[in-house]
Amino acid sequence: MSETLLEKHEPLVIEIGEQYLDNMEVELGKKYKNTEHHVNAGLSDDQSTDLRYKYDLTINKFSEIYSSFIKMKPGQHLQQVLNAFVASGGNVDIEPAYDEESQRLNVTVQYVIKDNTLDNIEGLSAMENLVMRMNAMIQIENVLSGSNPDGTPDF
Repeated sequence: MSETLLEKHEPLVIEIGEQYLDNMEVELGKKYKNTEHHVNAGLSDDQSTDLRYKYDLTINKFSEIYSSFIKMKPGQHLQQVLNAFVASGGNVDIEPAYDEESQRLNVTVQYVIKDNTLDNIEGLSAMENLVMRMNAMIQIENVLSGSNPDGTPDF
């Protein structure tokens, strides 16, 4: 089995993901205040340049990795682990909290099973945890997009 492009560059992908999630919290904060706001959590030119130089990549190679990152979907292993977790009585809690000072919508993902709250599920890779957090933020964005602009979103 050959490694995928994202697997070959996992440390970079994790950093891209962390910056993307950070950008997403800022964008969701704007969306929380104005439901008409179009969320764009993509990396800025400065963020991309910094990562490209840190990992000594050409513009084309970085663009190829970033494009693959943007298209990343939950894999079969992640689905299997989540199915087993849910089958054993677990559930995934997504908790958004708006921070007025930073104007960010902080989103945490926790896993609850038998009165225990976990920050991650054993067996998930760092990239799979990243995908879970990204999907949680997409769900929050969807809730905000469908919310009543004159009311508080139902979280």
